[in-house]
Amino acid sequence: MKFDNPIGVSGFNFLMLISGLLIAHSIFKRKSDERYDYKRYFLRRFSRIYPVLLVGFIIIIIFDRLNNYKFLEHFDTFLINILLLNDSALGYSYYGSSFHLWFLPLFWYLYLFFGWLLLGLRTTKRNYFLYVIILGFFSLIIVLICLGTKTNKKINYIIIWLLSASFTLFMNKLYKKIKENSTKNGKIENETAEKIKKKVKYSSFAISALLFILALSRGIYFQFENPYELIYNLFLAGAILFFLLFSQYTEFIFPKKIKKLLHFLASYSFTLFLIHLAVFSFLLKPFDRIFYFILIYIGVNFLSIAIAYITEFRSNKIYHFLLRIFKLEKVTNEKFKLKEKKS
Repeated sequence: MKFDNPIGVSGFNFLMLISGLLIAHSIFKRKSDERYDYKRYFLRRFSRIYPVLLVGFIIIIIFDRLNNYKFLEHFDTFLINILLLNDSALGYSYYGSSFHLWFLPLFWYLYLFFGWLLLGLRTTKRNYFLYVIILGFFSLIIVLICLGTKTNKKINYIIIWLLSASFTLFMNKLYKKIKENSTKNGKIENETAEKIKKKVKYSSFAISALLFILALSRGIYFQFENPYELIYNLFLAGAILFFLLFSQYTEFIFPKKIKKLLHFLASYSFTLFLIHLAVFSFLLKPFDRIFYFILIYIGVNFLSIAIAYITEFRSNKIYHFLLRIFKLEKVTNEKFKLKEKKS
């Protein structure tokens, strides 16, 4: 079976883009708060990823064992996968049926690297030596991951992720620039602001359309033989990013029910992605009919929702629980109270 199809790969590229945008936006949004440092950033990312990962792997272990894949014989591989160092230069591959998780280490260590890049100096209190050492450590791990399997694909995804994160900075700068150019005597002139926003909107749509045509043309020219090809994906990524910029200055009205449905589907998507192959690889063996596939797909969705109920749905509570354990929430509250008293 061929998994490297243009639609699937483009969908994954979109996932990388959204990831870069959201992580960068999360940091830029909170960075104005002096209390927000790398420790809080790490715990937030940890609370979103690791509880789901650990429970998801328990499900993978159970279904792989039913499929005659013995846990104890592959315990070292399991530990490397939990540390998210699989498919790297260390030589350990994926565990059992989790071959689709080859990209997860790249995701995780890009999160850690980028967070440290922006918040590290604040955390070390301007200790540049320690900042550079830890930055080098994260860089080394990313190099080790890239030197494992699928090297070219991983490098392409790093470029796309960092491009997306940088585009978030560009969007923030553009927003501030529009605000500055439409402010006179301390007041925002709405008419001037609207004129500038219209220029940005139509320009970004034109750029998006052009980049999409270039991506499509390049894909057709090479007959989509390599959907991971960098130039094609950069054109496509640029088209998506400028379309998102266009949408920022355009009013889209979605029905509330659709918004709720999309939010609900997204709320357990990571869990579903983690476990679906393990479940399918075991349950689909005796069956070859589409009816059974639909039943199993519905079942794995319900199982994912049940797991997400104690993991993804509660990531914010887990985050605040970790803050209390490491005595960070109390410190944050005290600093906030002192700041209020001074003001």
